[in-house]
Amino acid sequence: MKYLYILANERIYYDKRNFFCENKDIQSIVNYFSHKYKLIVISRYSNSIKPFILKKNYKVFNLRLIYFFNFLKFILSDIKKKKVLVISITPFNFLIFLIFKIFFDCKFYLYLRSNGYEEYESILGKKYIWIYDFMFKYMTKYSQVISCHKRLYNKKCHILYPSELNLTWQKKIKKNYFKNNMINILYVGRFKIEKGVYSLLNIFSKLPKNIRLTLVGNGDPIKNADDRIRLIDFVQSEKELIKIYDSANILILPSYTEAHPKVIDESLSRMRPVIIFNDIKYVIQERYGVFSVDRNHDELIKIINYIKKNNELIFTQLKKNKLPERKYFLKKLFRIIK
Repeated sequence: MKYLYILANERIYYDKRNFFCENKDIQSIVNYFSHKYKLIVISRYSNSIKPFILKKNYKVFNLRLIYFFNFLKFILSDIKKKKVLVISITPFNFLIFLIFKIFFDCKFYLYLRSNGYEEYESILGKKYIWIYDFMFKYMTKYSQVISCHKRLYNKKCHILYPSELNLTWQKKIKKNYFKNNMINILYVGRFKIEKGVYSLLNIFSKLPKNIRLTLVGNGDPIKNADDRIRLIDFVQSEKELIKIYDSANILILPSYTEAHPKVIDESLSRMRPVIIFNDIKYVIQERYGVFSVDRNHDELIKIINYIKKNNELIFTQLKKNKLPERKYFLKKLFRIIK
């Protein structure tokens, strides 16, 4: 069995029995490839436990200074050409990429999951985009690129749609009922500026009183003085998350930038329509039941009322969706690297 190195800008916790990571998609990729290769994961270190457990049949190097020489000793002992899967472009991944590129014979696979140009602009401002641009051009030059959306890379690459959907998401579908004229809106994701959650809160304050909002996730603090807003911490359980989707009428994704947001497919799989803003209209692709509007309260209330009024018609349209599944995503990723 050959080695595969995975560079992940992920904080991994180790409790002397198990490894834990902070993102579900990293867990899926690592656990799947741990059966296909002698897997070496190179990550950042966490001193607090994370929600997703990783299988133990591979090595993890948390690159703190005290372990750095152990890492170098190990990769120097592997004299064969190295296969390296890089998950996203970040400063951490870029530095490790440089080490591999300069000192070793490597075949790089670069998996682009988001638009770093737009993220750097929304977080740091336009004057810092050059940082990402430099990393992007260097890493794509020496890599076989795998992208979750064609707009992330305008040259030849593999297009691969990520997914966490499995058979559980297809079972016991509940119809979408608007009870007692109440409308339940759901947001699932990180609480970050670039995710548009604070913009959403500002708009929500101007919406009618019969509309409620549930925010599920973690990140930056949310100041909430509105009794129509419910905050739920990060949900690890798949069954609990499905229940939350089923209790909502509409999912809203207020992000300023996205690539292939998995929450859209999760919501559509539970037959719940999705509202996005025109900033990310490109994510709709060929999916039914995703509605895009201008980022203001007038347009938002119009589309909410439209969805409520046409609930039966939209439910019928949602049945036409052919959504990606996790097992097919992982199999395709494996075939590309193999």
